[in-house]
Amino acid sequence: MNPAAAPAPVSDNDSTGSSLLRPERPQKWRRRFSVRPETVRLARLHARMRFAMMAWPGDQENATQVVVELMKNAIEHVGPQPPEVQLVLDLLVAADETLLIAVTDPSPTFPDFLTAITAQKSTGLAAIRELGGETTWRLSDDGDTKTVQVLIRHPSPAADSQ
Repeated sequence: MNPAAAPAPVSDNDSTGSSLLRPERPQKWRRRFSVRPETVRLARLHARMRFAMMAWPGDQENATQVVVELMKNAIEHVGPQPPEVQLVLDLLVAADETLLIAVTDPSPTFPDFLTAITAQKSTGLAAIRELGGETTWRLSDDGDTKTVQVLIRHPSPAADSQ
């Protein structure tokens, strides 16, 4: 397992001249997890803590729920795996506070992706859409794994004040 990354550095210089401390961007975090049902709970706890440490200003509860849905889907759809096979959870906060959540799993296929993200029934990817996430997926360069990623755009401060 990788050791947890140190908290992000902060800067007291921003474009408005404010002396408020702001986390530097972009900020990335990665963690590997075994493919087991209890991994969902562990990923939820790590993600919740990481969103707070990254000081991401978006809806952290919704973002945590996105992590839960992605991890549940990965575990359900790749099935039982040997202990050395792992899921990779990546979190990235961009300079504009956009959040990217990505889960890489050992299955290079994603049958019926469009049906899954547009489903009107309660599926994991439909729930992610309801939480404001934009879901895509891609194969790794070697074709051995896939990454399902969700982009969550944080509204601008001007939109927050209206």
